[in-house]
Amino acid sequence: MDLQSLLLVIVFAAGFVGIIFEHSLKVNKSWVALATGSVMWMIVAFGKTPEALHIAIRHSSAEIFELVIFLMGAMTIVEMMGHFRFFSWIEAKLLKFNISNKGLFWILGLITFLSSALLDNLTSTLVMIQIGRHLYIQKKNFTVFAINTVIAANAGGAMSPVGDVTTIMLWLAEKFTALQILFYGIVPSLVAWIIPQAILTSKIESEDRKGRESLEILPLQWEIIIIGLSTFGFAITVNALHLPPFFGILFGLGVVAIVIDIRLKIGSLKKKAGHIVNIIRTIDMATLTFFIGILLAVDALKLQGILGEIAKVIFGETPGADETRIIIGHSLLGLISSVLDNVPLTAAVIKMLPSGINFIYWVLLAITAGTGGSIMVVGSAAGVAAMGQVKELTFMEYFKKGSLAALLGYIGAIASWYFLFIF
Repeated sequence: MDLQSLLLVIVFAAGFVGIIFEHSLKVNKSWVALATGSVMWMIVAFGKTPEALHIAIRHSSAEIFELVIFLMGAMTIVEMMGHFRFFSWIEAKLLKFNISNKGLFWILGLITFLSSALLDNLTSTLVMIQIGRHLYIQKKNFTVFAINTVIAANAGGAMSPVGDVTTIMLWLAEKFTALQILFYGIVPSLVAWIIPQAILTSKIESEDRKGRESLEILPLQWEIIIIGLSTFGFAITVNALHLPPFFGILFGLGVVAIVIDIRLKIGSLKKKAGHIVNIIRTIDMATLTFFIGILLAVDALKLQGILGEIAKVIFGETPGADETRIIIGHSLLGLISSVLDNVPLTAAVIKMLPSGINFIYWVLLAITAGTGGSIMVVGSAAGVAAMGQVKELTFMEYFKKGSLAALLGYIGAIASWYFLFIF
């Protein structure tokens, strides 16, 4: 490893430590991530021609723009649905059934798992955290719920062609069909969710909700809420036009904003607080800046070729020649994705492995890349978003309560895949 690569690794490691010990250092993780990503690009710029650097920056900026705009739009829609009492309405409906805390924990986990396959893991996490915020009174319970939401969302997204960025990449690269990932990925994904869910259930404590009332801030506006929910469907639909999901989110956000403004003008919405501009102000910008810093750091490692070298070490000098090496390689890559972004790692593997490999091994990659990110909270977009939404969910809190459970689910998912399709 040359000096430049060594410096990059050192800076990345130092930034990672800063994020882990955010509360001890009393320095916000978002600023640590931004500083780390920026410094790494300053280091990687040495020795690069202006043309090559410009191309790399443009490519990296485009990827960051896509994710940040998608996240900003999704967070705005979620805030809007909360503003018009959608989550309070769900809370009231669920409380009527007088379900125990642990029973509720399983119901919400299943909803997260299924919705992640239909929408995506990031959107499902944002929505479910808002629902859980209305249902769990104790902070300890809500933190455990948030951890489980990340794990369930990543597991559900791994079995769907549109549930995770990596599965979308593999699907568009024609490594498997939509039916193949659904049919062959469902059992390992279920295992990756159920094992941690069962472990985390023991951490949920009973709560007394008697006499609890749900405050009605605004009348329930079904027209606006339905358009808002449809926005996430638009994000999937635009894929047929080969457009990234953020176009669908922006379209839906524009439509719902127009509807709100028209209804304000004609007087059917009596409160100016319903204006979409006021709702946008409530989204968590720290989450967005954290995403930007993390992605900048990982892209710097990618540009320097460090991620490619990791892939070579994993799969050997002749990638694809040994099926056992592929299984081991995909499993190790999933573990690495608990720290590094799984998107560039998956992209490197797609380019590295030769064509003609049985689709079942690409299904394994979708499972490992998707669920491996659950082992650490910073390993997935869902985890990073959850950290931004839940102040109590720090790196160490997730590590202490969720990492072992997620790891056991990860191992179980690989084992179930192996016994079903290889053994």
